[in-house]
Amino acid sequence: MIRRFLKPAVAILSMMALFSCSTKKSTFMTRNYHALTAHYNGYYNAKIKVADGAQKLADSDKDDYNKILHVFKYGDVAKAKAIFPQMDDAIKRCTKEISDNSILIRGKEYCKWIDDNWLLIGKAYFYKHDFFTASETFQYIATNYPKSELKDEALLWLAKSYLELTKVSDAENTFDFLRNERHMPKKIKGDFEAAQGDFYLQTKSYTKAVEHLEKAVIFARKRDERSRWSFILAQLYQKEQGDNAKAFKTYTQVIKLNPPYEMAFNANMARARCFNITGKNVDAVKAQLTKMAKDEKNKDYLDQIYYALATIALKEADTTAAVGYLNKSVKTSTTNNNQKATSYLDLAKITFAKRDYKNAQAYYDSTITVLPTDYPDYDVVLSVRNSLTKLIKNLNIIAFEDSVQKVGKLSKKEQEKYVDDLIQKEKNELERLKQEKLQQSQIFKDNRTNTQEQTVTGSWYFYNPSTISFGYTEFLKKWGNRKIEDNWRRSDKETTLSDNLESIDDGGGGGGKKDESKTDSAKWADKRKKYLENIPSDDAALTKSMSKIVDAYYNIAMIYKEQLNDGPKAAATFETLLKRFPDNKYKLQCYYHLYRTYLAMNDTDKANYYKDILLKDYPNSDYAELIKNPNQPLPSTAKAKALKEFYEDTYKKYVNGQYEAVIASKAQADAQYSDNPLRSKFDLLRAMSIGHIQSVGMFESSLNDVIRLYPTDPVKDKAQDLLDYIHGNGIEKVEAKSAGKDTTVNAPLYTYNPDTTQMVVITFKNNSINANNLKTKLSNYNGKYYSNAELNIGSILLDPKTQMITVRDFADVTASKQYADGMLNNEEVYAGINESLYSQFIISSNNLPALLRDKRLDKYLEFYEKFYK
Repeated sequence: MIRRFLKPAVAILSMMALFSCSTKKSTFMTRNYHALTAHYNGYYNAKIKVADGAQKLADSDKDDYNKILHVFKYGDVAKAKAIFPQMDDAIKRCTKEISDNSILIRGKEYCKWIDDNWLLIGKAYFYKHDFFTASETFQYIATNYPKSELKDEALLWLAKSYLELTKVSDAENTFDFLRNERHMPKKIKGDFEAAQGDFYLQTKSYTKAVEHLEKAVIFARKRDERSRWSFILAQLYQKEQGDNAKAFKTYTQVIKLNPPYEMAFNANMARARCFNITGKNVDAVKAQLTKMAKDEKNKDYLDQIYYALATIALKEADTTAAVGYLNKSVKTSTTNNNQKATSYLDLAKITFAKRDYKNAQAYYDSTITVLPTDYPDYDVVLSVRNSLTKLIKNLNIIAFEDSVQKVGKLSKKEQEKYVDDLIQKEKNELERLKQEKLQQSQIFKDNRTNTQEQTVTGSWYFYNPSTISFGYTEFLKKWGNRKIEDNWRRSDKETTLSDNLESIDDGGGGGGKKDESKTDSAKWADKRKKYLENIPSDDAALTKSMSKIVDAYYNIAMIYKEQLNDGPKAAATFETLLKRFPDNKYKLQCYYHLYRTYLAMNDTDKANYYKDILLKDYPNSDYAELIKNPNQPLPSTAKAKALKEFYEDTYKKYVNGQYEAVIASKAQADAQYSDNPLRSKFDLLRAMSIGHIQSVGMFESSLNDVIRLYPTDPVKDKAQDLLDYIHGNGIEKVEAKSAGKDTTVNAPLYTYNPDTTQMVVITFKNNSINANNLKTKLSNYNGKYYSNAELNIGSILLDPKTQMITVRDFADVTASKQYADGMLNNEEVYAGINESLYSQFIISSNNLPALLRDKRLDKYLEFYEKFYK
């Protein structure tokens, strides 16, 4: 029977193959033949390749659970390059199928699989991050196949492409059109709602985002999609709507969906953080977290588990337990710097709230060493760290000067004995720390202990000779990498040394380079000599030491009053200064600030006490006049001085990258100085700060305000220069004056921020220097002189012809300069390399991305010469 029909069937198929190859006619045989080949020849294999590539791209896109997750996992351009071959192959296959099988007659397509091939081509371009070509392809489908079942899907992907191209209005219009479609295929409804949720997330319309993501969860066709979108919903309930109960319930639903382990783990952590402490199951949640901490597979997640337990402890008002868990979180954080930064920041806030400023400074400093610069409140955290750093520095000055004065009263022989005892204790402590590091290095690989010889041997301490203190510069540079242990910040480890001792290196000079030609005994002899030289030996030296203490007290009091808003400590410090030095140069300022401070604290008796001193004993002073006429402008001398100081402080904030603080200071100046001759300069600084933290449109508007308000003032020209720069006319510099000194700022490309993380960079042309050999030399240099600093050496291309080798991370400019100077003075690093072949410079972590984008090394070097030299 089979044989009876076999020959006719073969004949029929042969005739179809023979007569249906034509794409010029639309017949039953041609349509079905080309539909069959267009589907199963190239399209089928191309679809598999696109799906496989899209999955690989999604797998490479690492989720950051500290932020609201991306609705879709499309990776970035760099990650997309890995799937280019698959996507290009799919595009080639589909293009061939369209070319071979399209039956386009008088504008109508008769091969039903052609639009599918076009859609797949568009998706392939999308996954390659060629969103422009993708959008053109999707637009082509919508225009040329208006009755296709794929039209709505093509428009959906068009809206996605617009969103990736930041064409927000085009994306919104496309979504609006799709919302009015009556017969949208059910299979794309989940993706459609999720894409709208993504749109509203990117435009920060969180209520709308929630509305559409809730629908997306309902229409989701795959479990992974439902769990991901549910997780994002829970994050929005928790972070944007403050609805912890709803967030807890949604995180629980995510866990029940059995998502990938990492998501399930983070759902458990997030659920614990939004747990209602008055609920019935609080003990069960804590027990679950404790159990998870003991699970071997959670070894790399211990930092997050301890953080979740700390969050619960804080809700229970158990600060002691919370601090313990947070310290454990920091200690066990091996690869997750985001979690480490978050834990450090919480510790910083807890100690700051207790007004334990020394420990708070250490925690804030540790935070800054690992906090990403794109963290929403990075500038605020940096500002607090800087204020606390200045506070601690001045406290250390007082402690140091009191110490050396005390030793200065001893006989020469007693002084020498004291220093000899101190040197011996330093030697003993150095040996102890070396042994401790050897014992613990295998246990805590990422626990950056501060035990290097440079730190210990660069110190000076008279208050508590039983403890070896750390040099203040090294303290700032390395605190973030200290080993966490019980009471590691206790007061007997405080630093007390002044600026004149910060320059003491390891005996070899050159910014940390050791002089290997000297024996250990010679190095210690040099140190002994330097210690003795810093003891005040005559009246002039003693007077100088006293002056430093007076300045430090006044600085401390003003930091408490103006920057930390701590009235009680400010008042106590002003009073201590007056008690120790009754006739100090800040006496009248102290009386006035005490009056204002106690007035703000509603302590009328003490406020009146200091007011009466000024009015009775100094009735003709500017401060007495200010008290008598508080609503009148300041007398000319006092007003000019105060305004000048305030402007200088505002300008320093701009230079340090504290742009929001600059904007706030400008507003304060407007309120405080109604007749302000420096108003134009304040307005320019405000406009320049807006350029760093807000949109280009806001920047332009602010500059236009400056031009309009001050048509004859020099700031008008500077604002115009910036506008020209924005509009592409090549003008890149704007000048700002501070205290009569002209300073050129490359705006808005680079900002000088000496207190943020820095790196040392070497650039050279390709093949001019053996990069591997140079990196080996740098590694040897670091191992020899900075073995405990945990510096990282990396390389990157500035442009196709220029290589960059980086040594990172240094806590601030001072630390990076010491390293850079030492490296230049080292004969081994650049041995056999002509100086004309390379450039060595320092760059901050926030300026490096700008250099990599701009690529004009000469422009950065101009900035570098002006600010770093």
